[in-house]
Amino acid sequence: MKPNSQGLEVITVLGPIAPDQMGIMQTHEHLLVDAMDHYGGYEFVMDDEELAIQELREFTSRGGKTICDATLDEIGRNPQALARIAKAAGIHVVMGCGWYREFGYPRIVEERTSRELADVLVKEIEEGVGDTKIRAGFIGEIGTGRHFIKPAEERVFRAAALAQQQTGVAISTHTTRWGTLALEQIAMLKDFGADLSKVIIGHLGDRRGVHHLLPIAENGVWLEVDNIGYFDYQPEFVRADNVAALVRDGFGERVLLSEDICMTKHLKFNGGKGYGYLLEVFIPMLRKRGLKEEDIHKLLVTNPANAFARRVRCSGGLLLSPRLRRTRRLPRSPLAVRRRSSPQEGGR
Repeated sequence: MKPNSQGLEVITVLGPIAPDQMGIMQTHEHLLVDAMDHYGGYEFVMDDEELAIQELREFTSRGGKTICDATLDEIGRNPQALARIAKAAGIHVVMGCGWYREFGYPRIVEERTSRELADVLVKEIEEGVGDTKIRAGFIGEIGTGRHFIKPAEERVFRAAALAQQQTGVAISTHTTRWGTLALEQIAMLKDFGADLSKVIIGHLGDRRGVHHLLPIAENGVWLEVDNIGYFDYQPEFVRADNVAALVRDGFGERVLLSEDICMTKHLKFNGGKGYGYLLEVFIPMLRKRGLKEEDIHKLLVTNPANAFARRVRCSGGLLLSPRLRRTRRLPRSPLAVRRRSSPQEGGR
């Protein structure tokens, strides 16, 4: 698939598409996940591909066309399965890359520099995950915990910023408990050279009152209200009120919506909200709060396309198809060079 006339593309698990092909998109979901080792309980394992395909009918029957899957390796990312699901369900799936949260980081995060980690991300975006040739379309979800940012988390965020500079894709973050450390995430990414207009701050909108969100919005990032349907967090009207207030305050062009389905109890098969809840229940709540159809279209179609589209570039500044573009590798850090040439490792 060629990029559109503006030289923009969105990378899906079945290949790149033009942004205007995305249609209605939910920007933070999990089609398959295995987080049992981190959170405990069988409900954190969603590994039934056929059920995932069945569940997606709730989304597609209401006009949905694209799902952003934020699952990373620590919690069961499966590129081949995502490709099979996308093909069978007739949807676009945009897959993430990176490292989720400090408590689940693999050894690579401890053993590699930020530049070496960025190399991994660039490879997965430009060439594919492992030898699958299935490419990631964004970086994330990468997260921080509560109270303070840990050194390993800082290393991952720096790697994300470095990789974004090479690839132009979005960075999607996880904040713990409704935006905790969101401003610290933004400051860190800004210091590392990230393009804040391509940064998505996740898990927002659950605190009562839009005043919690305005300082985040003023940084020019995307505000992702993605706990829609989590009744154990807040009543739904809290999120609807916050989204409506953001639109009234002039930030409607920077808001993204999703449900963050990640447990078996969320699935329609098990009596949960299902992937169609946002379109079936939440959007009518926004209409009752005065949002016009053009506002709804921005939230569901225009904003996700702008957030996840990237410009196709090459070293000479020409626009090329991804199949013709050669990936530029990040320069290795002096530390990495010294480590590889140390006598203990047989170097000269």
